[in-house]
Amino acid sequence: MSVRRRPFPEVPPGASLKRAPALVPLSQDHHHSLVQSLHLREAAAGESSRAPAVARALLEHWRSAMQGHFADEEEVLFPRAEAVDPESVARLWAEHAELASLVERLERALELGADARQLMNEIGWLVHDHVRFEERVLFEEVQTRLAPPELADLGRALEAHRAARGRAPLR
Repeated sequence: MSVRRRPFPEVPPGASLKRAPALVPLSQDHHHSLVQSLHLREAAAGESSRAPAVARALLEHWRSAMQGHFADEEEVLFPRAEAVDPESVARLWAEHAELASLVERLERALELGADARQLMNEIGWLVHDHVRFEERVLFEEVQTRLAPPELADLGRALEAHRAARGRAPLR
């Protein structure tokens, strides 16, 4: 199952990506999406009988977490990040749209009882590459190039946006 991979920088061995407090909620969301990504790719490569349950789990994660996370990014993060890295923001907008389209196709495939493993693999790799790029490129640029008061304002705006959609702030 060949899928077009998207470039993202590797983290050198032993290095860690420290996250500014303003971005921690998004990074924590990313962890859960990476777990879904791995499950999709494993199910796509394995026994076809397991694939529909894994695909349905992804659809539930999409509805309960990813759509709201995308709104957090698109409405709060991206407008601020565009000033420091417009090319990365453009890429991420496009990937959000592509993921939404692929998830719609996955939902239709499941409704029709079709073998969705190729589509699951494609979604799995796109989520993986998208999250890695966002963490390793955009978040690093935002943390480096926004002044501390701007980062604090971003954090407050993100917390308010998440609270408005029913996500409790982290403590």
